[in-house]
Parts: sequence; C-alpha cells; structure tokens
Amino acid sequence: MIEKNRVSIQDNFLWKEQFEVLRNTITGPEFPWYFNPIKVSNNEDRSITPGQFVHMVYERNAPCSQYYDFHFIPILKQLNVAILTRIKLNLNPRLSEPFYATFHIDSVDAHEFHEDIRARMTTSILYINTNNGYTEFENGEEDTRIENVANRLVTFPADIMHRGVTQTDEQTRIMINFNYILK
Repeated sequence: MIEKNRVSIQDNFLWKEQFEVLRNTITGPEFPWYFNPIKVSNNEDRSITPGQFVHMVYERNAPCSQYYDFHFIPILKQLNVAILTRIKLNLNPRLSEPFYATFHIDSVDAHEFHEDIRARMTTSILYINTNNGYTEFENGEEDTRIENVANRLVTFPADIMHRGVTQTDEQTRIMINFNYILK
C-alpha cells in the first residue's frame, strides 16, 4: 500500500478470482448502464461535457441494483464500512482527447450528517480496467495523479478535491466509486 499524504493506493485489492467475476459481470453484454449527460454537477455545460454511463448500486440508504448482495457486500466488509452512503459505477467511453472533469468533493448526502460525521466520510475508487485515464487530486501545491490500473483501490477523505480524466487508449474507463464512513 502506498500513502501519498492522505491518499492510499492498494494494488490487487480483491482476490484475483473475485475481481475477475466482478469485472466480467460489469463488462458483460447484459449489464445495465445508463447514460448521464453530466459527469460531476448539474452546473456543467452540456455542450462541452461528454457525460458518462453510470450504474447506481446503492444510494439514499438502500440498495438499488440486483448486483448489490453478491458483488458488493463482500467488498464493503473488506473496506470496513460502518455507514454506506453510495456505490456508483462510472463508464467513460474513449475520446480522442482527454476530458478533464471539474474538481469536486464527494458530498453525497453529506448535508444529512452532523459536521463531525461529515469529517469522517471516506471515498474509495476501485478501477476495473487499465487505461491511460486517471484520477487527479488538487492538493494546493501540486496535483497528484493516480493511474487507472485494474484492481487498484485508491482511498481518501471525501473532502479532498479530485477529478477524473478520461482515457484515449482503451474503449472504456470503468471504475466503482464508494462513499462511506469507516468503522
């Protein structure tokens, strides 16, 4: 595990077989993806943003995907989750030039929690495939990039500004975003 300030990176997060089953499910022809015309917020200029495909697994205190029990409960146990706020899958199609999303924090339902709880919120991103896209952090001095590597988990406090940058090499960039509070 690599620690960069408050960002941790863990390669080979899931067991090989567990990861392959998850990846094969997500990339299979029957998996339901839904187009979202925005990437980060409703304030985005829709004439510029390419949008992305999403699959919500958990939000508003309830599972909303048939894949939750089999694929995600074991991951939540491994992450040591006490309170889950959201699990969202993102799929970015290949673009000829990288698209830089807006820097943002993952504040999903944060307003519903007391300030002390909000300060303990965590974000983890599990990359499903390797490509030249990346997650970029804005730390005030210099930006830190985390490359998309299959089965890599990056974890950081949810109040750290970050953004996704799309890929130009592979057909898709797929990742799973977890927002939660640790036990």
